[in-house]
Amino acid sequence: MSKRETYIQRYEASREKMREIVKLAEENQVIYEPWRMKEVLDHLTGWDDAIIASITSLLKGEAPATPAAHGMDAYNKATVSTREALPYALSQREWEASRVELLRLLRVMSEEQLHQPFALPWGSEGTIETVVEIFSTHEEEHAQEIGEIIRRGRQPREAAGGL
Repeated sequence: MSKRETYIQRYEASREKMREIVKLAEENQVIYEPWRMKEVLDHLTGWDDAIIASITSLLKGEAPATPAAHGMDAYNKATVSTREALPYALSQREWEASRVELLRLLRVMSEEQLHQPFALPWGSEGTIETVVEIFSTHEEEHAQEIGEIIRRGRQPREAAGGL
């Protein structure tokens, strides 16, 4: 299997885990105080959008897009707040659409670009392998935590800093 296919499969596997959680979660259930499931999806969409911007800059040979250059907490707050007026169903569609676009970009990257260091959304350098590992793990961790919250009926906890 090629590295490209490995990256795509890794992203698809993490998304499938989160899809299973979305099926279990109630729309207005608070997950991470004050975030409901909608805000979690908006948060994940925001990070896919950030990666899309970075990869697009790389593909076009433009100055790097670093939408999270002011820090991850600031980016999280901004990306969720800009989507607050969206209905849950639209947040779900955007969450799915952003991943489709991200995977499309992975498919059109050259072999050289797949391994070339580029500016990550927060300004440091990394490769596609770095991005895939960070964000697949990120989504899987959310899926696991939310699954536990739902299954155990625990009280929601405050959102953690960072991703």
